[in-house]
Amino acid sequence: MFLIAASAKGFAAAPASIVEQLQTQRQAFAQDNKLDLRLFSQEVQVVVRDANALDQAGNDADAVARLQTLKKFAPLTQFPSLDVQMLCDRLYTKLSQASDAAGCRDRAAAMAEILQRRSGSGATPDDPVRVITISEIGEWTRSQAAKISDVSAYPYHDQNLQAITYTSPATAGKPAVAYFQFTPRLYASLNNTVSDVFAPLPVSPNDGKYQIALAQAHEQRVKFLNDLSFDYPELIRLCDGTTREAMQLAQRGDFNAALSKLGEVERIRPIREIPIYTFISTYSYLLGKAGNVDAQSNARLFLFGITQDIAHSGNGLTPENAVHVIATSEEYAWVNAKKMRVIKQGLIQKGDRRYDMIVAVQENGSVQTYYFEVSQVYAREGEELK
Repeated sequence: MFLIAASAKGFAAAPASIVEQLQTQRQAFAQDNKLDLRLFSQEVQVVVRDANALDQAGNDADAVARLQTLKKFAPLTQFPSLDVQMLCDRLYTKLSQASDAAGCRDRAAAMAEILQRRSGSGATPDDPVRVITISEIGEWTRSQAAKISDVSAYPYHDQNLQAITYTSPATAGKPAVAYFQFTPRLYASLNNTVSDVFAPLPVSPNDGKYQIALAQAHEQRVKFLNDLSFDYPELIRLCDGTTREAMQLAQRGDFNAALSKLGEVERIRPIREIPIYTFISTYSYLLGKAGNVDAQSNARLFLFGITQDIAHSGNGLTPENAVHVIATSEEYAWVNAKKMRVIKQGLIQKGDRRYDMIVAVQENGSVQTYYFEVSQVYAREGEELK
C-alpha cells in the first residue's frame, strides 16, 4: 500500500457525472442486503494487496487481471474505491494504456471528492465522515496525505463513532481529530460475533431504506398493539406454537413444511403484519434455509427495523427508559442477545403504566435490573378474561 499512499497527494477536479456514478454504486453496496460489508471490505483489501505485489514484481498485466476479479461486485469502471482506482491508474500507465489510465485517474479524483466533501466533513462528531467499508477510513487519510497516530471508539449520543487522530499538510503538521461513522449494516456486520441485535445503531435519513425500515417497523408495532380487530392472546399462542413446531420440522430438514406451519398464523393475521422479533426472526431464518433469497432479504430488512425500534426505545435501566416490547417473548430475546441470565422477574406498576422487571446476571457476574414497558401488552393479554 506504500506506493498508493505515496501518490495520494493531490487530485484534479473530478467530472460531476463520474462522482454521481460512483456515489450511486457506493450506495448500492451500502443497501445490498446480500452483501456482507465486512467480508466485502476484506476481499477488496486482499485484491488490492495482491495486485500491488504483482505490480512490484513487474507483472503489471497480472496485476490488472487481479483487480478485474472485483467485477463480480461491479465493473472496474464503476468501482467506488480510491485505492482500486489509484492502483488501476498506475498499472494502465505502465502498460501504456493512456485512455484507461485517464479513466481510473478521474475515478480516483471522484472518490477523493466523495470522501472529502460528499460524505461529511469529519471535523465534528455531529458531521462525521460516513463510510460504507472499513477501508474507506484509510482511503480518506490517504486522500489527505495524512498520517494516523491514534484510533479509538467514540460513543456519541446513540452513535458509535471512530475518532482518528492524524497530521497532514492541511493541519500544518499539528494533530487533528476526524470522526467517522459506519453505516448501520457495516456496524452490524462488524459486530456480528457479539450478536447483540438490540444494540442501537446510528440510523439517519442518509441511510435510505434502513431509516425507512425503522420508521415503518415503529408504525407497525404501535398499530399492532392498538388494533383491536384480532384476538391478541390467541395470536400470541399461535405464534409460539407454530414457531416451536416449525423449528422441529426444520431440524428434520423439511424447511418448506416448516414455512407452511409458520404460515398457519395467517388465519388470524398476515405474517407481514406481525412485527414480533422472535416470530419474524424465525420466519427470516426459514426463508433462507428454503432458498427463498429475495423473500429473506425483505424479511431481514423488516427484522432490522424491528430490532432497531426496540433498541432505540430505551436502555431498560429505569422505568422511564424502559425497553418497549409488543410481546413478552421479546424481553427474553433482548436479555439473551446481551448474554445475560434471568434470575428473577416481576410485574410492577408506576402510575398508570405497567412494567415487567427482570433481574439478570451479566457475563461479568454483576447483577442488574431491567424494565420493559408492557402496559398495552398487559391490557391485551387480559382480553381473554373479559
